[in-house]
Amino acid sequence: MAKINIAVVGPSDSVALICDVAQEKADKINILPFIYQDAPEVPDIIAQNDDRVDAWLFSGKVPHMYALKSNKTSKPLLYIPHTGSSLYRVLIQILYIERLEIDRISFDTFSAKEIEETFTDISLDMPEYYTNEYSGTISGEELTKYHYDLWQDSKTSIAVTCFHSSFRKLKQLGIPAFRIWPTRSNIRSMLSTAINKVEAARFKGGQIAIHHIVIGGYDDFVREAASGYDAKRKELQLYDILIKYTEAVKGSILMHDNGRYTIYSTRGSVEEVTKSFTTIPVHEDITQKLAINVSGGIGFGQTAHAADQNAHAALGLARQAGDGKWMVVLDNKVALGPLNSAVHIKYEIRCENKDVRKLAEQLNVSITTINKLIAVFTKLENKVVNADDIALYLNITTRSARRLLGNLVDNDFAELVGEEGVGKGRPRKLYQVLLNKLVALVK
Repeated sequence: MAKINIAVVGPSDSVALICDVAQEKADKINILPFIYQDAPEVPDIIAQNDDRVDAWLFSGKVPHMYALKSNKTSKPLLYIPHTGSSLYRVLIQILYIERLEIDRISFDTFSAKEIEETFTDISLDMPEYYTNEYSGTISGEELTKYHYDLWQDSKTSIAVTCFHSSFRKLKQLGIPAFRIWPTRSNIRSMLSTAINKVEAARFKGGQIAIHHIVIGGYDDFVREAASGYDAKRKELQLYDILIKYTEAVKGSILMHDNGRYTIYSTRGSVEEVTKSFTTIPVHEDITQKLAINVSGGIGFGQTAHAADQNAHAALGLARQAGDGKWMVVLDNKVALGPLNSAVHIKYEIRCENKDVRKLAEQLNVSITTINKLIAVFTKLENKVVNADDIALYLNITTRSARRLLGNLVDNDFAELVGEEGVGKGRPRKLYQVLLNKLVALVK
């Protein structure tokens, strides 16, 4: 198997340490080191180098957050966590190498619980301490100011930071500053995790992919054509468009009777061309150039039979979603779609959870609808919704959506929180769905 290319991103000293540990796995991996001055550089590093990389490994939590926020790669993103063992090492350095007294100290990145447990575990008296347990992205400059202000106000005498840039600046300002380093054991663990994730992705990438594509309402399509010849010309035009797509996914295509086509390929190629199952590149050509209703279902599996079953299931879901829609069903019975749609969601189509079945009966809907609802509310980040929102995502009538939201309210899974005026007619009711309660029940 080809070696795995792992990008290591961070400040120079951390990258050097990770690269040194990675030599132990030189038979399996190639390391591509990328050094930055500060974490906001991460999105540009990814954008310029993603095509060379199988997985990204970051020196800490903050560069990892910048990578996630940038959404510039579908490759695995991992980081070296700073754990209690990292704290032990810096405390030993302060106490036994520098021989400083720990009475007032500032930290960043670590939670108060982690700090208190560390002091308790090594039987040290708890000093007066401060910690900046930030969430999301933060710059080295912000953390430098945090530590410096505490020191200037005589609230602390020592600063402990996970940021290389903050460490350097604090030292220049004359503050007794110490750097948290990733431990070799944590580096080994995350390198192994990165290898496993890439190998799993390569295994999945080799799965069989089958597309079932049909011209919707084929009898009407033929009847409305100017002639039988005109209908055949349109089918051949569609075939030509699909051949280009088939070439892109490195597959093969069969043209059947009655406006049906089948494409065979592999998951890895399809995932790349469809941008992780979010778009069908030929969709615009089909809808605008041919102006015909073409639905597609893409299925994956370890065997041709499994992939074919999932492709048929995906095609059925696509037809349910409306004219000209495309859906995907993965090997684990998770559906994604519609592709090329603002209402794209990901949900399970099979469920063996008794609580989900009970909830479906309670709300008088299908299990799939329950899974769709959770996917919709998660995508909308649990914002306030109205019946039109739900109708759009679930492809149901507004009346059915009102009934569903009413059932959620009656069963204490949603609350009526207000109304909004929409011109003439009755105001639309606004609902807050209690997502945490729903998720807790179905897990």
